[in-house]
Amino acid sequence: MNEQEEKPIVELLPPLNKKCQMIVVLLRAAFTLVPIFLGIWAWLEFGWLYGLLVWLAAVFAGMIILSKLKIAYIPFNQHELSHSATAILKWYVTKRICD
Repeated sequence: MNEQEEKPIVELLPPLNKKCQMIVVLLRAAFTLVPIFLGIWAWLEFGWLYGLLVWLAAVFAGMIILSKLKIAYIPFNQHELSHSATAILKWYVTKRICD
């Protein structure tokens, strides 16, 4: 590698205070538990097949929301990197809620 080539700068996430970390945990729990509760509700109300379909639709909706948050709040030069849902939510909380 030539010395004139620059390595891409990876912007690090600043440390979160306790309040912001709690918001991240609550959002992550919501992304995990809401599809499960919706699936259980639909299963009890309409049957197991509808419960499965509602759960699957809710999981896909959560994945779409997370991908939109990744595009909007993670720096452009890091879009190709793999990010967990928690990391995406940390970027969102850092840039949007805990300015």
